[in-house]
Amino acid sequence: MKTAIRKHLPDFLAILGLLVVALVVSVYILDKQRLSLPAGVPVLGKDFFEVEAEMSTAQAVTPGQGQTVNIAGVEVGEISSVKLRDGKAIIGMRIQRKHDRIYKDASILLRPKTGLKDMVAELTPGTPEAGRIEEGGVIPIAQTLPDVNLDEILASLDADTRDYLVLLLNDGAQGLGSERKGRQLAQAIRRLEPTAKYAREINEGLAERRVNLARVVHNFSLLTDELGKRDTQLANFVQNSNAVFATLAEQDSSLQAILQRLPGTLQTTETTLGKVETLADTLGPTLQSLRPAARALAPSLQKTRPFLRESTPIIRDEIRPFTRAALPTVKELRPAMRDLAATTPDLTRSLTVVNQLLNAAAYNPPGAAEEGLLFWQSWLNHTGNSVFSTADAHGPIRRGLFLVSCNSAQLLEAVAQANPQLGTLVQLLNKPASEEICPTSTQGPAAGGGAPAGG
Repeated sequence: MKTAIRKHLPDFLAILGLLVVALVVSVYILDKQRLSLPAGVPVLGKDFFEVEAEMSTAQAVTPGQGQTVNIAGVEVGEISSVKLRDGKAIIGMRIQRKHDRIYKDASILLRPKTGLKDMVAELTPGTPEAGRIEEGGVIPIAQTLPDVNLDEILASLDADTRDYLVLLLNDGAQGLGSERKGRQLAQAIRRLEPTAKYAREINEGLAERRVNLARVVHNFSLLTDELGKRDTQLANFVQNSNAVFATLAEQDSSLQAILQRLPGTLQTTETTLGKVETLADTLGPTLQSLRPAARALAPSLQKTRPFLRESTPIIRDEIRPFTRAALPTVKELRPAMRDLAATTPDLTRSLTVVNQLLNAAAYNPPGAAEEGLLFWQSWLNHTGNSVFSTADAHGPIRRGLFLVSCNSAQLLEAVAQANPQLGTLVQLLNKPASEEICPTSTQGPAAGGGAPAGG
């Protein structure tokens, strides 16, 4: 063997070089073909994290053709399989283990990378708050979006819009046929700007109308289904309504009488509402004026809370038992109270008069110039005691106080000297002598003066 190698060494080296080149080319081709060896294979082995996604459609998705999975435009894996499960397309993806931080709220957008529908899956990993998705987990269809073809967009348009689009394309082709037509088309497009603006508003209104119409149809369907479930109740309702209308037809004359009185009632109501408006105009400022008082009342109410808390046990433990114990007595007193209620009006009037009399007697006018009746009552009591306190065998002796002037005293002395009988009465008066009350000046008795004489 060694001898043969030495003999054909150039040929052996050439064959060995060809084998090395073939191995390098094979590795390069397999790498470009995305052939992945198991993780146990040294150097060339790769470890993947597998996850699935539900799609409404998987058109143009071809596993094994280099269709990749990207995160933020960076390739992190490839589409490994596609299958059908429960009427939904299930796309299998192999993600590199170092990019396995995918969460349950992740989303996938399937879109073409080239015009030949070379698809790529744009993966958004999600947020950590949703939790990590397990290996082999499924991203639900609510979080995936398939590719949308142009024919699907055109198919969603109604017939009128498609016809207008055909006219636009045909006329656009004619308008771009020459430079002059191009300028004319540009000017026409500029003039169509307001029209396009209003057309957009019209289309938005039509779109909203379609949504509302769909909602009406849906709600009507729900109503019809519910009525179908309640046909017996609906029949009873129709029968009862028929009976009600028949009763109303029998009361035709009564309804006519009510309607004839309705104008007067409405007029009275209108007058009442006018008065209520006047009341509201007056009541509004009054209530506004009461608002400060209401605000000031809040602290007072808060201060009454301790009193209410303290009085609650008294009411519960003392007043309520007393009330229960007093109920039999109250029942026995009820007939007497009923008789007393019959006489209460007359008694009330009498007590009112007595109250007014006592108020007049107790009233003391303000100031020192005038006094009330009770002030003079004390003087009356003192004077009456003085008048009626003395008596003898002949009866009570009345006391009096007389004022005698100097001239009167001299006159009485002259009368007493002239008539002895009258002199006895003058002596009974016990008047002072004229010398005691008359001045001692040289002017004589005419100077006046006086002194009291009691008896």
